[in-house]
Amino acid sequence: MNNKTLAYIGLIVANIAWGAGASVSKATMAVFPPALLSALQIAIASVVLLVIQRRGGYPAVRKQDRWPMVGLSMVMNVAGFLLGYVGIALSLASDISLLVIAEVVFTALLARWLLREHIDRARWLSLAVGAVGAVILITGSIGNNTATAPNRVLGGVLFLLDLLCCAYYTVRGGVFLARNDTVGMMTYVNLVSLVVWVPVLLYYLVTGQFPTVTTASVVGLLYQSLVTSVLCIFLSFYAVKVIGATATTIVLFVQPLFGALIGVTILGDPITSSGIVGAVCVFGAIAMSMRSQLREGQQ
Repeated sequence: MNNKTLAYIGLIVANIAWGAGASVSKATMAVFPPALLSALQIAIASVVLLVIQRRGGYPAVRKQDRWPMVGLSMVMNVAGFLLGYVGIALSLASDISLLVIAEVVFTALLARWLLREHIDRARWLSLAVGAVGAVILITGSIGNNTATAPNRVLGGVLFLLDLLCCAYYTVRGGVFLARNDTVGMMTYVNLVSLVVWVPVLLYYLVTGQFPTVTTASVVGLLYQSLVTSVLCIFLSFYAVKVIGATATTIVLFVQPLFGALIGVTILGDPITSSGIVGAVCVFGAIAMSMRSQLREGQQ
C-alpha cells in the first residue's frame, strides 16, 4: 500500500469523524458553552500532542517559522473555533454538515491564490455549483428556526467564516509542512493558542461558572479533543503533504453525507425543500470536483 492510498484512507476516516462532529458538538454544548468547549478542547489536545512530541522525539518547529505560525494559530485555533461552535449552536447539525462544501470552494481558491495550484474549467464549474448550494442552504433557512437552532441564518454565516479559517489553515499549513514535522507543527499551533484559552478557563473557574459535567458531555469533549483536534488534523496534514491541498477534497463527500444523515435520523433535523435542493447542489459539486481531480490524476 503506497503513501497516496494511505493518505486517501486517512482522509475518509477523518471526514467520517468530522461529519459526526457537528452532532457531537451540539450535544456537548448543552453543558459546555462555545468558548469553554473551545478552551477545554484545545487544552486537552495540546497536552496530548506535547506528550506525543516529547515521547516520540519529533522535532520542534523551525525558528524562522514560529512567528508566522502564531498567526496561523490565531486564525484557526481561536477565531475558527469560536466561529464554528457559535455557528453550530445557532443552526442545525444537518445544515452545518452540508455547508462543508464551502470549505472546498475556499480551499481551492486559496490554493490557487497562495500556492498557484491549477483550476480547470470543470473545477471552476463545480466551485460555482457548490457556492450556489451553500447560498440556498442559508437563505432557505430564513424563518425556519427551531428550539435547537434559534438563528439558522446567522449560524450558517458564522460557520462559513469558520470554514474560511479552516481552508486557510489547510492551505497555509501545507506550506509550513513542506519544511516542518507534522506532529511538531500541530503541537506548536495548539500550544500558542493557549495564550487565549487559558485565561478563558481561569475565568470560568474563578467566577464559579464552570458547569456541572455529565458523562455524555465528557465523552463529547474527549471526542472533539482527541479525534477531531488530533487524529483528524494529523490525517489531513499528512494527506496535504502527500497529495496536495486541493486533491484532499476528493473524498470530502463523506463528511456532509455522514453528518447530514446523523442530523436527520438521530437529532431529528427537519427536511425542507431548500435543504434538499442545497444538498443536491453540494453533492453535485463534490461529484464534479472528484471527476476533475481523477481526470488530472490520469494525465
